[in-house]
Amino acid sequence: MHEDYSDPLDTVAEDGPADVFGESVTVRSEPFDSFDSFCGYSEEKQRLQETVVEPAGYDQYVTSSVLLVGDHMDCQTTTLAKGLTGEVGEEYTFFHVDSLNREFLEETNSIEATLTAARDHTPSLMIVSCLDEYGFDETEYDQLQTFLESTRQSDERVIVVCTTNDRDVELTTNDSLFEVIVDVPEPDEAFRRGLIEAELDSAEAAGVIEPLGLDSGSLSDLTTHDLSLHGLRTAVKRTVQRRRRESDDERPTITPTHIQESITIVEAEKLEESEGMSLFEDEESYQFDPDIPSVRFDDIGGLTPQKQRLQEAATNPVEYSDTFRKAGYSVGQGILLHGPPGNGKTMMAKAVANDLGYHFLSVKGPELEQPLVGESERQLRELFGTAREHAPSVIFFDEFDSLAPNRRSETPVWKEDLVNTLLSELDGLEPLDDVIVMAATNRLDRLDDAVLRSGRFDTFIEVPMPTDAERREIFSVHIADLPVGDDVTADWFGTLDLSELSGADIMAICRKALEFAVRDFDAGDIERLLVSRTHIRTAMDQLRSDSRDTGSFREIH
Repeated sequence: MHEDYSDPLDTVAEDGPADVFGESVTVRSEPFDSFDSFCGYSEEKQRLQETVVEPAGYDQYVTSSVLLVGDHMDCQTTTLAKGLTGEVGEEYTFFHVDSLNREFLEETNSIEATLTAARDHTPSLMIVSCLDEYGFDETEYDQLQTFLESTRQSDERVIVVCTTNDRDVELTTNDSLFEVIVDVPEPDEAFRRGLIEAELDSAEAAGVIEPLGLDSGSLSDLTTHDLSLHGLRTAVKRTVQRRRRESDDERPTITPTHIQESITIVEAEKLEESEGMSLFEDEESYQFDPDIPSVRFDDIGGLTPQKQRLQEAATNPVEYSDTFRKAGYSVGQGILLHGPPGNGKTMMAKAVANDLGYHFLSVKGPELEQPLVGESERQLRELFGTAREHAPSVIFFDEFDSLAPNRRSETPVWKEDLVNTLLSELDGLEPLDDVIVMAATNRLDRLDDAVLRSGRFDTFIEVPMPTDAERREIFSVHIADLPVGDDVTADWFGTLDLSELSGADIMAICRKALEFAVRDFDAGDIERLLVSRTHIRTAMDQLRSDSRDTGSFREIH
């Protein structure tokens, strides 16, 4: 959770690796971090203490090469490596190479140059977190082996720690490469809660919130395991944004209940999404390759009238594009989906793109809320420009009320500028040929009137809560690929109390029921891995209990 340091070590001579390779190499006399600065990963910390930290104090037999390896982008391999720097001793000098910068086999590549500097400033610890940049062939493995072997045979106290989230068989099975290999799993609950605490601490330090009843005990009740770390950060950010909108206080209070509400909303949105594109998923880069989603209309349970209306509004004009163009109408048009969250709005937008074979560009309204003046407008213009470049395409705005709020309300000036930019793009000096603009909102009443006028958004489709018959159909879709007992059917599901369940709720119930079935099978409590009626009921009860505890069930659904 600490940011990377970039100050060069004063004692390193000029033309050292940090000078030659710039920001790709960092040199410090102070540790990058420590194990105490982040929670969780107890077993991995203990293993590193025994195999690296304790030998680091020896004059001889220091562990010289370590590999921290995971198989998921959230695995905190580099976090553990930086934490290790705070454990090995104050006398150490620390180096971090996060980019090869030059070709690996070139004589002056950043790894070799930094290793030379590390030997000149022993004892030292060198982190290499850029192995994922190149697929190593036999020659490059030999080169890496030469680096590590030369360090091992030297009397110098140099520790090389390599990190990767790409489990390469050659790296992990070659006995001549690393003395210690530590498998790093995805973050556990303790790490996740620590991340939430760090985000809240930053918001409190910035003077934008006042935490209330937020401690490790209260945060331990949060259900975070279904979200990525990016999703957790998003949930905290949403909480801060929502509380500042709702409260008149400059420092509104935030409780665990507020955070859980945001987590529940983000989870519901995540369950709606599959492999679609989010334009600003990486806040530092807005470049991406739009994809054609795999979601089909048949994958969406229920919503038969809505799917038919959407096909009439989007698919038919494309199929009869010549007729529409001869009449002077653009094929691209604005389609607004509105209704409570978790009922298929995002999936329907993806199904349109799939049905037409169009590229899909998706962005959530709050992701365009950038602090720098003019940055949000620039990103919005870039989105429309990219859609034109990749036409035919579908632009999909989720949480549209955040992007285009009613300007007659107390709207910040910068949001008025954003709405004006949106209107300009929709009207467009550059026509939106073969670009369909779609949007979704839970609050139709909060949208600006100018956005809703004819010519910008012409088609309005309400996506309501499903009926009981539609809930049975949604259940059928989600259990189609699950190992279920013969008595787990849509008709049986319809006999349960389905009131207030959204489509996303039903998906969550099926997923949670599968988790319970796996747990029982792994524990030997059931002979076959089958989802039973009991698993479904237990998952439903837990969903309702969690929602009732947070007070968010009726608000969300």
